[in-house]
Amino acid sequence: MRIVLLPLLLAALLLALPGTGTAADAGRGRTLYDIRCDGCHAESVHGREKRAAADFDAIRSWVRRWSQNLGLRWTDAEIDDVSAWLNARYYRFPCPPAACTTTGQDAARSPVHGAR
Repeated sequence: MRIVLLPLLLAALLLALPGTGTAADAGRGRTLYDIRCDGCHAESVHGREKRAAADFDAIRSWVRRWSQNLGLRWTDAEIDDVSAWLNARYYRFPCPPAACTTTGQDAARSPVHGAR
């Protein structure tokens, strides 16, 4: 077993604290995605040639849908965070400035996911 559980648990704790995340923080979106989604959805889903998402709003709709389907109870801010991360990492669609912050673009270039 890799020693990734401790960082994920710490990240989950930080996410649970009030005021630790801001809307459209792709770094936080990456953490949420890694904890809840990455086990089933990796590059095979987001990297395939024929994607279901055609723009940023479609990414947001898919994230919202899966949050509801899985009972994650993500807030609108968390949905925006995950959407910003996915867009920065895989899709690179034009998106509203509030949803694609500099933090999100930096997070997409992080070496952790670059190794996939």
